[in-house]
Amino acid sequence: MDSVIRQRWGQAVTDGTTGYTAVPDVLIRSQSQLKLSANEMVVILNLLLHWWQDRGDWPYPRISTISNRMGVNRRTVERALSSLESKGLVLRLEGEFSSDGLTVHRFDLSGLVTELNVLAASLRGESDFAA
Repeated sequence: MDSVIRQRWGQAVTDGTTGYTAVPDVLIRSQSQLKLSANEMVVILNLLLHWWQDRGDWPYPRISTISNRMGVNRRTVERALSSLESKGLVLRLEGEFSSDGLTVHRFDLSGLVTELNVLAASLRGESDFAA
């Protein structure tokens, strides 16, 4: 799989800082069913980037990092996150201190994972799918 991706994208997906992120097709195909705005979709993509990059628990990117990448103000990202939380797709966890003394917020994506599994089962024609 990795070699196919590298064949298609070339140097854009070299090791290190210019890799790639796994995004389930069902997320892209079902964004209308999930009622995701364009901003919400891009925020999710940024969360997924950090989830795969850090390879640890839930991702914890700074809101300012996401807003800078998107070219929007922090409030736009905060609104998108609030909407994703109200839809049950993302949960902002209690702040915790990082090694540099700053507070970080992890984003629990289990709601998104569960919803995508349900949608995937529906697309496959399965009626009762256990996530």
